[in-house]
Amino acid sequence: MNSQPNYRLAMTLYQLAPAWLRWSSILCFCCSVVLLGLAVFAYGRHSDFSAAFVPALVVALTFAILLNFYSFWFLRREHQEADQAFRDTDREFSSIFQNVLDGVLIVTSTGECLDANPAAGEILKCSTDEIIGKNIQRFFSDPSAFFTGWTAFLHAKKQRGQAQLKASDGTRLIVEFTAASDYLPNRHILIVCDVTERTTAENLLKRSEERFQHMANNIQEIFWMMDAATQELAYVNNAYAAITGYSVDTLRANPSSYRELIYPEDRVRVISRLDETISAGKFDEEFRFTRADGAIRWIWAKGFPVPSNGETRWLVGTAQDITSRKQAEMKIVEQLDAVEAARAEAEALRKATLALSQNLAMDSVLDTLLNCISELIPFDRATVLFVEDGLELMIARESPRTVSNRMGLTLKASESTLLQHLLFEKQALLLIEATKHPEWCDVTPLERLESWMGIPLIAGGNVLGILSLGALAPSTFTVEHFRLAKSLSIPAAVAVQNARTHERAAIYAAELELRLRQRPL
Repeated sequence: MNSQPNYRLAMTLYQLAPAWLRWSSILCFCCSVVLLGLAVFAYGRHSDFSAAFVPALVVALTFAILLNFYSFWFLRREHQEADQAFRDTDREFSSIFQNVLDGVLIVTSTGECLDANPAAGEILKCSTDEIIGKNIQRFFSDPSAFFTGWTAFLHAKKQRGQAQLKASDGTRLIVEFTAASDYLPNRHILIVCDVTERTTAENLLKRSEERFQHMANNIQEIFWMMDAATQELAYVNNAYAAITGYSVDTLRANPSSYRELIYPEDRVRVISRLDETISAGKFDEEFRFTRADGAIRWIWAKGFPVPSNGETRWLVGTAQDITSRKQAEMKIVEQLDAVEAARAEAEALRKATLALSQNLAMDSVLDTLLNCISELIPFDRATVLFVEDGLELMIARESPRTVSNRMGLTLKASESTLLQHLLFEKQALLLIEATKHPEWCDVTPLERLESWMGIPLIAGGNVLGILSLGALAPSTFTVEHFRLAKSLSIPAAVAVQNARTHERAAIYAAELELRLRQRPL
């Protein structure tokens, strides 16, 4: 196994010998041959000439011998140095082979192990003696697949990959290997590294990541992670696209684009709360945002800082669409307002009815009626008209009291088509812009009015009078005012009817008392 490297090393050392020594040896050898040839040629012919060549030949041979001795000594010294270098190199490689942390196996083409380092024994949980001389097939979890892979390796000459092994104690191992074939004839080297723990950790991390992605991509809430320093979003799940209408890719291209979605009136407040999250320890805000389709919706975002090495690197949290809840809350508020308004209206009507029924004097009834109306409806002029003699109307009370008192003034209903409509059709009227109505006429007491309501006072199926409410500005009265006025007209008509009955009873009682006094005893 070591003869070929030694031969190559010796040839290399010889080639590295000094050039003058090689050329001197060759030149000396050639001179000796030439002198020897001349001496043999001159021998027996010219004794004097041949005798002269003998000393020269001796000197040349002596020099050649000395030169060869020096060459042998030099080569021996170089060989010793090379041998020592080879031994040092061999010890270094042997030390590496014995102490390397990766397992090294030298096997034959049939898979028989010729040598193994201690690390291979530690990986396979057995001694090297139990490995050397055995076929490495027995360490593979799937022996049938070993032959296929081994044949492919011998054909490919080099191979890298991952394999599942079975240690001597039955433990399942996952190793990464590097293999090279025929570094010497029928000699192959395998280097294996135990990556069982790393692979297991990677698999666990991968499964954990898959579970996280499965959860994050299927929940209805936005899961977000933000850089605490720059307030740029580093991660959002797919719910971001479903809630905002913008794709996640747009956020990746511009991590701060989420700010443009926040409703302008809420933007400053939300961003300032984000700035305070690190010091406050949490972020909890409800605000409006604009979807990609232009719809205004509500979102509830919660987050908290994540400390790392004493510093806050990330802010993480969730966000959910609460538009339905907000709409429900607003409806509840509206309903509560409506209930409160209805309660206030009922209370006002109760008080008005009670006030109207407390005093049966007509003057008191009319004053109470106008006072109750002023608390519910914003009018500039209120007039109570009583029906007198069919189509004549008398001003019974007016508020506020004008400088010229018009109480008792009568007018004909025929002067206004609208007043006739109230008397004959018994239907209340609301004119938002009275002057634009084709039948409007500035008759007393409707002059200079821009908004007007006329409500007939009906009791027992008969129209007792008309309640006229007017405003100097258009669009003053609303449908709600109109409804309140109609509601108040019912107890008002009853109170007027009762007052009239009371007046008639008082007149009848006075006449009866007068007749009783005039009756002779």
